[in-house]
Amino acid sequence: MKKFKIIFFLLLFSNLLNAQKLEFGKVSKQELSEKNHSIDTAAVAAILFKKAKTSLIYTGKAGFISETDYEVRLKIYKKEGFSWGNYSIPYYIGWGNPDNDYVSFSEVTTYNLENNKIKKSKLTSLGSFKEKINDYWIKKTITFPNVKEGSVIEFKYKIITLSIVKLPDFDFQETIPVNFAEYQTEIPVNFGYNTILNGDSKVEKETKEVKYGQSLYSSPMGSSYLNYTLRKSKYTLKNIQALKQEPFVDNYENYRIKIKNELSSVAFRGFPIEKFSHTWNEVTKDISQNEYFKNQIQSKGYFENDLKNVVNDSMNETEKVNAILDHVKHKIKWNKYLSYFPKLGVEKAYINGDGNVADINLNLLIMLRSEGVKAYPVLVSTRDNGLIYFPSREDFNYVIVKAIINDKQMLIDATDLNSTFNILPIRVLNDKGIMITESEESEEINLSPTTLSKSITFIQADIDMQGMINGKIRSTKNDYLAYIFRTIYTNISQDLYLEKLESDYNNIEISDYNIDNFKDLEKTIIETFSFSSETEVEINDNKIIFNPLLFYTNKSNPFISETRTMPIDFIFPNQDKYVINISIPEGYEIEHLPEPTNVYLHNNSIVFNFNISSDKNKITIASTFDINQATFSPIYYDDIRNIFKLYIEKQTESIILKRK
Repeated sequence: MKKFKIIFFLLLFSNLLNAQKLEFGKVSKQELSEKNHSIDTAAVAAILFKKAKTSLIYTGKAGFISETDYEVRLKIYKKEGFSWGNYSIPYYIGWGNPDNDYVSFSEVTTYNLENNKIKKSKLTSLGSFKEKINDYWIKKTITFPNVKEGSVIEFKYKIITLSIVKLPDFDFQETIPVNFAEYQTEIPVNFGYNTILNGDSKVEKETKEVKYGQSLYSSPMGSSYLNYTLRKSKYTLKNIQALKQEPFVDNYENYRIKIKNELSSVAFRGFPIEKFSHTWNEVTKDISQNEYFKNQIQSKGYFENDLKNVVNDSMNETEKVNAILDHVKHKIKWNKYLSYFPKLGVEKAYINGDGNVADINLNLLIMLRSEGVKAYPVLVSTRDNGLIYFPSREDFNYVIVKAIINDKQMLIDATDLNSTFNILPIRVLNDKGIMITESEESEEINLSPTTLSKSITFIQADIDMQGMINGKIRSTKNDYLAYIFRTIYTNISQDLYLEKLESDYNNIEISDYNIDNFKDLEKTIIETFSFSSETEVEINDNKIIFNPLLFYTNKSNPFISETRTMPIDFIFPNQDKYVINISIPEGYEIEHLPEPTNVYLHNNSIVFNFNISSDKNKITIASTFDINQATFSPIYYDDIRNIFKLYIEKQTESIILKRK
């Protein structure tokens, strides 16, 4: 019995200590003295605790608003963690409405241990500033004073949002470890919210309902109270590992452990229940029936004369769509703003020559329809904006056009000069889009490419006895690989491009460079050039040694980690193929050639073929690496990592020639 009492006392004492550690303003010497994180010893910084509470509060002027109060304590372990000495909060201001959201910081303090005494440094007004991100967003940043290795930083901040359609997301997970995170909501039961817990975790949840009364006003003539039932929810999570940086990730926010809340219904006594979008059909109907959106896509009378010079009766449907797409691309320049609602309006954007995504692509939609082409708006959430988890109009930030040409679906976007039929800007390739049909219903549109984009390189090369390689190269790229090439080449001069190419290819010298089909977006890019290199061949003891793919050799595996929890996203299926013919110098013979290899992943989703042969003084290498789908589940990570490992090993295995 005595033993159990001791254990109970120790557990109670431990809990009391933990509670003390989580109290804002009570930083301990132990926290300041800690040299490394107890679990992740490589961490440069850590969140010791992070708490937030979101409340819906009634105001007479604006009705219900949301207030979210945060408390954060973080620890800096290493100088590489000094970037956490700046903390930024972006917030939405709408279309030129500075009163929409509000952010304020308070009790910002840096703690350091000096001569075994705790020294506090308070934030001054000089350490806080605002920065405009764009017309819709502002960022408020604080710079913590006197940050050093070992510092502990504490601060509070508040976000006030007039719109309660979406509550602020709460991130449990950061790019550094989080020891403890707690999120609370206090919401009147009259408001229903869809709550989504994002990421792989076991968040603990508690919910209860309590009666609540809020004073509206008080005066000598009387007072008024608003009484309602509050639903209180609390979510907690401990020892949250850092969000790991990995290659080939579409958007880390898709996998961060977080809570998202979006309004689903409002119900007050004496009034009918108001339901917000629950299905995609309700979302598309809601958008279609919006007066502004409806009026925009029905606009006419401002482009017809121009269009007479763009299309004619002799054109077939494909030629008409292509001509209109090209016209809109060059007529209206994209101002880099995203939205599925026009900002200027389609007519004004057309006249001014610039606009946001919707200004441009809804112009495209209108003009296609004016020529009898079946065309529909497709709502999109871009890759940077993240995946959409439930029907919602709030999460879309982009619109493209689906056109039916000769009974085939074509997805098109006029914001990018290098985009063409079914070759969309990379930012758009984000799982699924939602099309608005003629009957204002929804249709799911797959945005993930399924066609293999190919890069095929032919090399004809000669090696002399001094180790010099001279040769010619013909390289072709189609579909998305051609789109990426055009995007890069558009923004750089040919001289700079060739300078970079020579550098990337181990300082080869390039001459006679030529490019075909650069402006013809439907055709394959063809590059041809001659080259010479003194760096690809090693001469050692009368032997000539070189790698099979020469300066195209990849020497490092991008997949380093032993494990992975996030999907692997290659963006689009692609092929990397090389056919290389090498003439070896007189007086030499082959001592060693790498063995041929043929490996594949399940259902041929990834295939690697490597073949090598010789005939007299000729060596022929054929290497093909096909990634036949865009995205892979992390359950295939080990197999993908191993096939990439073999791919690198085979490229770096030597061909050896010796003197006869």
